[in-house]
Amino acid sequence: MMNNQQEPVEIQDTQDLSEEGKQLVQIFTDMKSKQLEFLDEASKSLIERIATFLAVLFAVTAFSNNFPPPYLKGNMPAKIMVILTLILYLLAMAAALLASQPRLYTIPRYNVTEMGKRLQNITTYKMRRLRLAGILFALGSLALAILIITIILEL
Repeated sequence: MMNNQQEPVEIQDTQDLSEEGKQLVQIFTDMKSKQLEFLDEASKSLIERIATFLAVLFAVTAFSNNFPPPYLKGNMPAKIMVILTLILYLLAMAAALLASQPRLYTIPRYNVTEMGKRLQNITTYKMRRLRLAGILFALGSLALAILIITIILEL
């Protein structure tokens, strides 16, 4: 059974590249070669931001002379938002950690085609985890904002 999908055909310019064209080629070549580094740095940066927002969450909910703080007593919506925010941030942290953690890769030394496939798989893996982490971080931040609004409205 044949696969009806064909590789996309690249249309190449037949003219010599202008300086601008050469710069564009260089930019995209650099982007591709540094993509894994970029994804790792983005993961680390996201982990730092999540840790900062977790500190804010703990400051809002746990730091008081009495636990729970008076503004959380009897405020069930706020309690639910605390738990939801914590879960979303921890899931975001887990996804970002998965994207940035070192892993053992088996790379075929003499098969360049297979190397390219493995590199694409590694990049896709990291990218998906980072996207998930970003979405969860955004949802956690939204939940934190709703938590703060809920607390303010109860005061």
